[in-house]
Amino acid sequence: MLRWLSRIFNGQTDGITAAALIVGASSLLSRVLGIVRDRVLAGTFGAGDALDAYYAAFRLPDTVYNLVILGAISAGFIPVFTEYLEKKGKSEAAKIAGQILSTVGVILVAGSILVFIFAPWILPFIVPGFSSEKLSLTVELTRIMTLSPVFLGLSAVIGGVMQSLKRYVGFALAPIMYNAGIIGGTLILGPSIGILGAAWGVVVGAFLHLIVQAAAFSDFSMMRLPVPTLKSEAVRKILSLMGPRTAALGVSQLSLVILLGIATTLPAGSVAVYNLANNLQSFPLGVFGISFAIAAFPLLSQAASRSDDAAFRAALTGAARKIAFFILPATAAFILLRAQIVRLVLGMGEFDWSDTIRTADVVALLALSLIAQSIVPLLTRAFYARQNTWTPFWITAIGESLTIVLALWFRTSFGLLGLAAAVSISITIQCLLLVAALRKQFGSLGRGEFMYSVYRNGVATIAFCVAGFPVREWLGTVFPLRTFWQVALQFSAAFFAGMVAFCITAWLMKSPEWKELSEAIRQRLWKKAKLMEVI
Repeated sequence: MLRWLSRIFNGQTDGITAAALIVGASSLLSRVLGIVRDRVLAGTFGAGDALDAYYAAFRLPDTVYNLVILGAISAGFIPVFTEYLEKKGKSEAAKIAGQILSTVGVILVAGSILVFIFAPWILPFIVPGFSSEKLSLTVELTRIMTLSPVFLGLSAVIGGVMQSLKRYVGFALAPIMYNAGIIGGTLILGPSIGILGAAWGVVVGAFLHLIVQAAAFSDFSMMRLPVPTLKSEAVRKILSLMGPRTAALGVSQLSLVILLGIATTLPAGSVAVYNLANNLQSFPLGVFGISFAIAAFPLLSQAASRSDDAAFRAALTGAARKIAFFILPATAAFILLRAQIVRLVLGMGEFDWSDTIRTADVVALLALSLIAQSIVPLLTRAFYARQNTWTPFWITAIGESLTIVLALWFRTSFGLLGLAAAVSISITIQCLLLVAALRKQFGSLGRGEFMYSVYRNGVATIAFCVAGFPVREWLGTVFPLRTFWQVALQFSAAFFAGMVAFCITAWLMKSPEWKELSEAIRQRLWKKAKLMEVI
């Protein structure tokens, strides 16, 4: 089975667009499954105590994973592994991968054991607004989920190798398996053991995440792992690079803990509503923003290792332009059609109309910063590719500090909406600071291509709203909008009208991204037509 999968997964992908299409397509499927997952969770448990405890239970396991893995992989492992691969060959790079895999595994197991033991003493400080019964449920869910960081962490190291080798298929499919595991756990185990079934689904999904990537790793001479060591020069270099990134993630995790604590003091269901809203508005972020950032990272690292500033600049601005092209109309759709999206995705079972309105309002505020949320991962990776991890740390610290200050300030007057507003404002400022710092250290990032692209596609996005709004309002007067299909019709018609206006305007504005996309579609259809003629 693993050998068969490895033949599929080991193909190399060149170019940002091709790689982003692979990651984006599978990310799209994963996000669709994520929507199904949230729909199943919301419909089964509603935006109440059980789902609040479920989302709160992720906090400690996620902290272990984020501090150990995200810092090591993004800031240290991929740039160093790419450098060794370029300069010393595959065998030396394979040794580094094995050393990191075994070292990370030991650290994750130790961290998970500590979380399991000390969860009852730590969680009361994280969720101060929970009742004793709700707190006990959160502790039980947390202890179940402590298995997931180990599986996900090992899988992430393997995924880092695959990204560096420009093999994206296994890396892209892994999140699909993760979401499938959660859905299966909720549907199969939920009726008998309730929300605990969803927690066991997280563990199963994490294990499947590891297995699907292990197939892509099978040809990399890593059947026997070395003993964990800190003596290797490469390992020490990775640790030195990940230090600032880990510190930055520590600040981010602290910010998330404080936001969670604030949310627990708000009306019941606030934790669930915020997480459901964030998952929804993150759909285009994952499909487009993260996909292009992931696809660009190996190219940025490669260009940086060769001191090829022209290639570095081209990879950075090219990915940023494409992100903006897809994210701008997505932002308009999430603001204009927020209630329709929430109702269609989550509106079933225990998730009632009041839950829909609360979630839709949070979605709109978070969506205002979608462009910044999508560009920040790319800009951060641009610094990491040049092995500069301190600048992103200080900017992250500023951004997360601002988030906490604004959330505490807005909480009294705006409640849960204040938390969403605080997040949007701070991530936007963080994006601007990253751009300024990159320009200061690297110089010109281009010849104004990005801003010119944003201008053209921004005009097309305005056209989306101008066309979609009256259609939405008109259908709202024609139908009572009480059934799924009536809401689906309103959403579909307004979205279609907006997208037609966007495409026409982008064409009239001679958007380079629209030209590239239409040309790619035309070539693909032409190839298919020629193939049919031959057949």
